[in-house]
Amino acid sequence: MKNIIPTQKEGNKLDCFETVEFSTTEIASEAFIVASHNLLAINDWHHIAELPAAVFILVDNKGNTLHRPLQLHDYIKIDIPGPGLPRTKGYDWVNVVHMESKDMNEFKILSVSLKPCPDPTNPDNKETAHFFEGLATSTLIVEQRNNSLLFEYAGRNEVLNTANDHIVDNVRNFMVGLGAVMGASYPQWKALIKGFANDVREE
Repeated sequence: MKNIIPTQKEGNKLDCFETVEFSTTEIASEAFIVASHNLLAINDWHHIAELPAAVFILVDNKGNTLHRPLQLHDYIKIDIPGPGLPRTKGYDWVNVVHMESKDMNEFKILSVSLKPCPDPTNPDNKETAHFFEGLATSTLIVEQRNNSLLFEYAGRNEVLNTANDHIVDNVRNFMVGLGAVMGASYPQWKALIKGFANDVREE
């Protein structure tokens, strides 16, 4: 896990967890398959979340929506509650910087790490299109250990992105980013992690 989640160096950090116990390891393995599918189904995240808020959309570098599982280096545009980023038509942007998958029978893991990035549909502007700076990361993990599944979100190095050329962008990022640092983003990620967990619980 230490190799999957980046080291916390500066700014804020955020962690959310959910655990689901199953009656057998076999059922847990089947649930892991479903959970892995959900983790990679970016366009469905706002439906999976227990309290949907932000909408995540998987796109190519031209902004076209992709209807497939997430892959390394993909882009995700995010429509978060509250004021949008003016120069990106209201969206924040991240891309997939790391994915890891291990399958050792009764121990399995799938992780995805996202990082704020410039808007790929506007290659002339290299500024990070997100309320956090580019060193921030969001790592989502689903892990099976015998008959248990662990779901985790780990936000690291969350520093406000307020050094852009346009002051209106800086004001917006300060407002939204400060809210996130003060706890506004926790319900969003907790709702998603809880949604992943509840979708595979035994009836």
